[in-house]
This record gives sequence, structure tokens and C-alpha cells, in this order.
Amino acid sequence: TGYADDIGLSRTIPCAAVETDDTMQQEATQLDSWAAETNMIMNGEKSYELRLCFSKNPPKPPPLILGGKEVPVVDCATYLGFTVHSNLSWDSHISHVTRKASRRLHFLRLLAKGGMPPEDLITVYTTLVRPVLEYAHVVFVGCTNSQRNTLERVQRRALRIIQQHTSTSSSPTSASLPTLQSRREEAARRMFTQMQASDHPLHYMITND
Repeated sequence: TGYADDIGLSRTIPCAAVETDDTMQQEATQLDSWAAETNMIMNGEKSYELRLCFSKNPPKPPPLILGGKEVPVVDCATYLGFTVHSNLSWDSHISHVTRKASRRLHFLRLLAKGGMPPEDLITVYTTLVRPVLEYAHVVFVGCTNSQRNTLERVQRRALRIIQQHTSTSSSPTSASLPTLQSRREEAARRMFTQMQASDHPLHYMITND
């Protein structure tokens, strides 16, 4: 017997029907049946329910049962590496990735102290640290100035580490790399262009067809 991981259910329910709608429970029951048929177990206690509602008086849906256990309701959850808050603020996700990326700056500092050339240090940053900051970054392309500065601060720290341990003549400056914001915006433009293709899986989001 095994456990199923990274399975997600989602449903849009009108506020007026939330307290009586049972479609989510029906899907959870079907998931339990599928798990039983494939010799797996769904653990409701280790699952979570994230509710997104912007009503001033949000209705309370009935408890969701999975694997015979009530699924706990949370305000913030991580799915496939992305942290989502019930108010759709990116504060939690950006805080998480900046902490993770900041820890990786330790390796950059060690390599800089060891005399690695600045060009190689830039490569280390762009392959080891920056991808953490840019995971799914098109989602928060419209982040607040405060969130943007929090992300950019990590890149500026990385450049300072490189500058402090290399000669002035060869050390990179902040102009050596594009800002994270400019890269997010460029990535978002590329994605929007790709979404215009009729066979793109997200094409329905930008068309009325």
C-alpha cells in the first residue's frame, strides 16, 4: 500500500451555493475510490483545504472528508513549490523564496573567497540562486513595490559578494545583470505571445471563443 502525493482538486462555487454544494465532497469520494482501486491511501489529515473568497461575509462550506478524515482548512498552502495565500497575496511565497535564495548565497561567498573569477561567480548566481527567485515568476509579475524590492535585494547582495572579493577592474556592477523585474516582465510578454496560439493550453484565458 502506498500514499498518493501532489494531487489537487479545485472547484469554483457561487457564494449562494457554498453551504449546500457537495461537488467537492463527491470528487473527494471518487478520489478515495480510485486510491482504493490502485492500492493506495488518501490521508485527509496530511492534506489541506485552501478557500479563496473575497466576500465581506464568506459562507462556510461543509467539512471536506478524505480518507475518512476531515481535511484541515488553512490560510496558506504550498503546492508544487508555489506558496499561495487565501487572500492571493504573494508575500508568503516571496518571503519563502528569498529566504531559500539567501541561504544559497553562502556558497557564492565561499567560492568568492576562494578566488573564483567574477564571470564564473555570476554563472553560479544565475544557475544556483536566481532560479529560486524566479520560480513561476510570471504569476507575480504585478507584485507590489515592496515585494519587488525584497526580491531585488537578494540579487544586489549577490553582486556585492562578488565585488567584495574580486579586483575593482574586473568586478561586475549592478548593470552586469538585468533586474529581476525586467526579466519577469519579459517572461510574461513571451508567455502572453505563446498563449495567443489556438493550440496553447491557456489560450482560453485570452479569448472569448
